[in-house]
Amino acid sequence: MGTAGNYFRMSESTVADIRSGRYELTDFMYDRAYEDSILEVDNAWHAIQFTLNGTAFGGDDDNIFSRLVLSGNKLREDDEDEFSAMLIEPKDVKALSAALGALSEEEFRERFHVDEMLENEIYPVTEDDDEEDFFEYVWDHVEEMKEFFEEAAAEGQAVVFYMS
Repeated sequence: MGTAGNYFRMSESTVADIRSGRYELTDFMYDRAYEDSILEVDNAWHAIQFTLNGTAFGGDDDNIFSRLVLSGNKLREDDEDEFSAMLIEPKDVKALSAALGALSEEEFRERFHVDEMLENEIYPVTEDDDEEDFFEYVWDHVEEMKEFFEEAAAEGQAVVFYMS
């Protein structure tokens, strides 16, 4: 893979414009005017997904965290790529904001198991990684996500997860 995970918060009208083909996601991704609307979680995205869902992709529909990364809710229905941009609708953004806000470092640490990540080929963890250093790297991104989703929820925005 070797790609970074990113979140982009946007209005529902922007989502509609992208879905209709009026604009492309890339029209916004590289425009400096939108840089405050983007959060890069670097290569931590897969470890976050696995830690919160126990699976490499997807997860239990009853677990709000299953909508956090590659949820299966494609931004563009006609996109066939398995790593397509995924839409997180405003109602799910609010629920994710609340769930992330309630997630403590201790709870995340209890779920965080590098040996299980290695068994499940979770990117980018390797046998050479120091578990505590890797945990800090991933947790730092979770903390950034908490703030990002809180802002998006407060604005009633949708969020799109994409790889770059």
